[in-house]
Amino acid sequence: MPKQSHKTNRQIKRNITDWKAEPRKPENPGSPADALFHILAALVAALLPLSLFTVSAGIVFRMPDLMAFEIDRSGVLMELGLETTPTEIANEISGYLRHEKDGLDLTVEIARTEVPVFSFMDEVNLEKIRALLDKVFFPSIFALALSGVLFVVCRLAKRMRYLKHAMRASAVLFICILCLVLALSLLPPFREMVFAWQPGVRFSYGELLPHLFGGLYPIISGGMTCLISFIIYITLYSVSKRFTIEKETMFS
Repeated sequence: MPKQSHKTNRQIKRNITDWKAEPRKPENPGSPADALFHILAALVAALLPLSLFTVSAGIVFRMPDLMAFEIDRSGVLMELGLETTPTEIANEISGYLRHEKDGLDLTVEIARTEVPVFSFMDEVNLEKIRALLDKVFFPSIFALALSGVLFVVCRLAKRMRYLKHAMRASAVLFICILCLVLALSLLPPFREMVFAWQPGVRFSYGELLPHLFGGLYPIISGGMTCLISFIIYITLYSVSKRFTIEKETMFS
């Protein structure tokens, strides 16, 4: 028995020595297909939160309800002496931004004469705002749809690990954009900077639009944009987690 034990120990030492002497295989740097799916997953991480915020903002700024609420709360129509309702004003602007109207034709009667509510510069500025919203809104819808297609492509290719990392990165980016939008909405210097960045839009104090877009409207619309984006993103993130579970861990 001692001789057999000695032989066994020598065999174990020889096996350990041979294992240490074997050269290790180099790590697989990854195939071109893996690099491609890395890029696709990165696009999902970037496009999803960005497009969600821009699409939500385009919807919110075209909704008449928030504007009607702020006009009614601020009492700006009474201050300006306009014999119209907040709902009429908000529907006029909302219909123009949604391309349901070719112009602003709302009028009020003053001394038995129909007088336009909006000035020529009001319509010019609102046309610039509508063009800017269109330039951002429609590409954002395409980017949101593209991110969904890329997610499905990576899922069909069974690159669940890439999608998991992509969704986590998108969550970080979403939080950063959320904080930025809240800062632009809540802090007056940032709000003024946003209006100054709009090309071709020049508000004057005597016009109606600055009164309608002032007050709490930027704060309410920015908060609603964040809320809608958050609800949609949480829903999509929860759905994505269900489709990124790897088979080998599903029943563990």
